[in-house]
Amino acid sequence: MANWKKVIVSGSNAELAQLSLSNLSTQGSEDTVLTINPSGVVGTRENAASSGTSGSSGTSGSSGNSGTSGSSGTSGSSGNSGTSGSSGTSGSSGDSGTSGSSGTSGSSGTSGSSGEAGDDGTSGSSGTSGSSGAAGTSGSSGTSGSSGNSGTSGSSGTSGSSGSSGSSGAATITNEGNDRVTTSTGTPGELNAEENLTFASAGGSDGNGLLTVTGDVIITHDLTVDGTASFRNTENLLVKDRFVLLASGSTTVGDGGIVVQQTTQDKGELFAYDAGTTRWAVTSSFDAGDGSAAFTPDAFMAAVVVGGSGADQTGTIASQYVKKGNIFVSSSQDIFIYS
Repeated sequence: MANWKKVIVSGSNAELAQLSLSNLSTQGSEDTVLTINPSGVVGTRENAASSGTSGSSGTSGSSGNSGTSGSSGTSGSSGNSGTSGSSGTSGSSGDSGTSGSSGTSGSSGTSGSSGEAGDDGTSGSSGTSGSSGAAGTSGSSGTSGSSGNSGTSGSSGTSGSSGSSGSSGAATITNEGNDRVTTSTGTPGELNAEENLTFASAGGSDGNGLLTVTGDVIITHDLTVDGTASFRNTENLLVKDRFVLLASGSTTVGDGGIVVQQTTQDKGELFAYDAGTTRWAVTSSFDAGDGSAAFTPDAFMAAVVVGGSGADQTGTIASQYVKKGNIFVSSSQDIFIYS
């Protein structure tokens, strides 16, 4: 059953239910036992339980030869008895085995350095607006009517009528075409219809927009988009904001992340959030062009939960972090891994 398991490191208290040794070498007539010396060092001792072997018994002495019979007449003297064999010496006791030395602890691995964040690309600039055509020259004013002759004394003369206004001048447009925006050529009365700058009152979002600019656009002040902004091809994207919101148009739970294309168009390495497991994950076979809104993780990111005041036990860890491979470090520096 998966749960939080304590990792035993130097300086921590061990909590072991059972300790066993494996892969010990076979030694037919000796026993191997586990020993702990007064300093707390664990080791093994060979031949600690059995006594030394007994020495072999000595061989018995051979019997003496019988004497020869005496000549007739005098009785022969009896033969001497053979001397008894000396007893064998007892074998010396076997030496006790020496205690095995304890193994040294392995050194801890160094932590990997963090990768550098990628640069953001620059935003595309907008096109300049076309200038208005030059106005036609005003017609010359009509001449004032001549004053009436003075009447005879008593009645005043009538006022003269005003002259008529001159007609406005017409502008000449070159390079004419449908929906083109005109710009000034610098010559009064002459305009140019720009081929790369068009304005169509019935334009839409299907590539034939309301205002279409073909070529680079430079905007020297702020650009506010009160709608959807689409960037189809960007070399480097520079984002001044500290946070980027993905799936901003969604109100449902789902996957999402960043794909780094490799050797095949639309396919590459994915770093993303997997909604099914509520974990950040990676995969090396993501296809951004298949229209799928989900992915299958190859591996997960391990999260480190640090304990503190009021939350220093494994039972206080939020459920979304109780996942295999995640780590908990208590304020007493004890380390637990969920597995």
